[in-house]
This record gives sequence, structure tokens and C-alpha cells, in this order.
Amino acid sequence: MIRRALARFAVAVVLASSVPMAHHSAQGSDVAMKAPGPKVRAPAPAQELETSSPTIACLGAIRFYQRVISPIGGNRCGFWPSCSAYGYQAIKEQGPVLGIIMIGDRQIRCNIWKESGPDYTRLPNGKLYDPPTHNFLLEKGTR
Repeated sequence: MIRRALARFAVAVVLASSVPMAHHSAQGSDVAMKAPGPKVRAPAPAQELETSSPTIACLGAIRFYQRVISPIGGNRCGFWPSCSAYGYQAIKEQGPVLGIIMIGDRQIRCNIWKESGPDYTRLPNGKLYDPPTHNFLLEKGTR
């Protein structure tokens, strides 16, 4: 108990000596003696709740896979974000119909013959960067 109190005191002394004092006059201005005011945190931005039953079901299935099934096999996906994170983001942003089509497209591309090239860039960890925003289905004006 005494050791813990001495350790706390030593840490407090070190921290107090490393913090620069505010500039104050020889009369001992009270500006340097005031404690900082309370920190005011901005409220977190409200997220819209999903109300579409198919979207809720698809996102729930992906979350179940990510939390229960995926940890069993380990990290095997050669892309970043992983295929399940890609699917979650695609369904969240594009809806269940186009999201499922984008997931199928990604699953076809996620194979042992994938190579970096003009479509994907290789990250330092060896994975290929392929976010849902780069999917060819979302390109407008190509036809």
C-alpha cells in the first residue's frame, strides 16, 4: 500500500515538473493557479436506424458470420477490406439487391489467381485494396 502511494506521488511529481508553467508575474498571478475548465464533448452524430427488413436480415447475417464463423478459420481474405466487411458496406450503402450483386462480383474475383494491376493496388501488408466504392457496377456514364 505504501509502495503504491509512493509510486503515485513519484508519477505526480514527474508529471508536474514536465508541464510548463503559464507565464505569470512576480506578484503571483492567479491565472497560473486556475485549473482547466471542464471538457465539453460534442454529441456523437446520430446514425439513422435501418428500417428495411431485407437490409436488416442481410446485415444481421453478415455480422453473425463476422462474429461467429469467421474467427474459426482466421484471416484468409486476400483483399482489404475483407469480403464480409465489403459486403456489409455494400448492402448498407446500396441496399440489399445491388449489395448482394456486388458481393457476388467480389466473391468471383476473390480467388487464388488474383493479381495486382490497374484494378487493384497492393497494400504494404500484401492485400489488394478493393473498396465497394471502386466497383464497376457503380460507375455512371460508362454505357
